[in-house]
Amino acid sequence: MSRRDPAVWLSGLVAKGMVTAASAVVATPSGLVWSGTAGEERPGVPATIETRFDLASETKVFAATLALVLDASRELPLQTPVGEIFPAAVPALARRPLEDLLRHRSGLAAWTPLSLFCRSRNDVLDLLLSERFRGPQREVYSDLGNILWAFAAEAAIGRSYADLLAERVLRPLDLASVVPSPGDLPGVAASEMDGAKEVELARDLGFELPLPPAPAPGEPQDGNARFLRSLGISLPGHAGLFGCVTDVVRFGLEWLAPGRLLAPDQVAKALSGGRGYGLGWTRRSVRGSSGPALSRAAFGLTGFAGASLWIDPAKQAVFLLLSHRRHGLVNFNPHRRRFHALGAKTLV
Repeated sequence: MSRRDPAVWLSGLVAKGMVTAASAVVATPSGLVWSGTAGEERPGVPATIETRFDLASETKVFAATLALVLDASRELPLQTPVGEIFPAAVPALARRPLEDLLRHRSGLAAWTPLSLFCRSRNDVLDLLLSERFRGPQREVYSDLGNILWAFAAEAAIGRSYADLLAERVLRPLDLASVVPSPGDLPGVAASEMDGAKEVELARDLGFELPLPPAPAPGEPQDGNARFLRSLGISLPGHAGLFGCVTDVVRFGLEWLAPGRLLAPDQVAKALSGGRGYGLGWTRRSVRGSSGPALSRAAFGLTGFAGASLWIDPAKQAVFLLLSHRRHGLVNFNPHRRRFHALGAKTLV
């Protein structure tokens, strides 16, 4: 096999110590074009195509899918003002439609270590609705916005976000492996990456955060997701899902060729607008995670733990990489771009 073979590249990620395990696929509406795995779920247990990985921020695109479903049913229209759900929201936030929480233009800051300020679910909600972590009035990729949207869905419908997602998205698409924090079960890849990046982010905000350890098997690497779980929130809106490539690629194909759950006009609505973000998704950037191998029409999202899901309508293909990174302070995007370049060649 040559160095241009995706399988060689995938094994190289493990051999170079970049990831403990990885699983990747390239798929079209006609089926899988290429798939491969490398590394170990646990010492001595090889990863397989069915291994579940921490999806991290890819959880956000599942939230966006649920938002479209609830908008279509009129149970929670995307144009509902935040203040209609949460009258206590500060005026600048109360006026924003719920859609803006998922398009990263609500004015909420990107991130904050919630464990330093909150002791209960109500503390978290009060903090998000306050002025304390308002950001600039422009696009800011915001975990906090997604957390607040999930709270809004729960408040409006009277069901937990985890239950709503399972009932309205995961089960209709037959995504049996996609679940919140499955715990220490066979078939779940362990993570070795600690929270050094969160310590760095907190320091940039002027806070000292103790170094979070690597997560227990089957628990999210994201520190805020773990903290919110400790408050009884089984699935936050920004992170916490796990899944295997065979199911996550099926989810991606629903966005590429809608019909089972979404309608084409819903996908078009989610991807409309000329800014950097669609509803839950980011747009293609040559220097970002997508790279030049994907077309200008491509959209996708990455997960900090090592995931990457990109959908290219021009190529009629889904590119999915799930992995567990070893080093949170090392830029992983060059590896994602390389995967897209190699994956695109498998389509020829």
